[in-house]
Amino acid sequence: MIEETSMDALGENARSPMRVYRRELPGAGYVAIDVMGESDDEPRTRPEAELRRIRVSVERRASEERRTGHAPPIVAEFAGDDRAPEVSELYRMASDNAALARALLQWQGRRQRRVTAG
Repeated sequence: MIEETSMDALGENARSPMRVYRRELPGAGYVAIDVMGESDDEPRTRPEAELRRIRVSVERRASEERRTGHAPPIVAEFAGDDRAPEVSELYRMASDNAALARALLQWQGRRQRRVTAG
């Protein structure tokens, strides 16, 4: 099952993400898929199934200057083996503008609920 997630579920043990997919969006911005995993130098702190995270993020800002200091929303995430069948769902989402629009609306709803609840 693909998770919808907050910005940093891996915490301090995460190494830099490896970008495996990027596509420009109509109008502005881009969609990207990044693969993240625990650093080989760090002690294992998670079960083997959670060592990798595959994230779909959507950058909506057209200007590079406006992107500085702002992380794009992560609209979907999968924890586990990057060869799992669920990973293909992430690629389908990233290639479908309507699916991305729905995912962004859900992300905005979750963010708004956190703001009003907190």
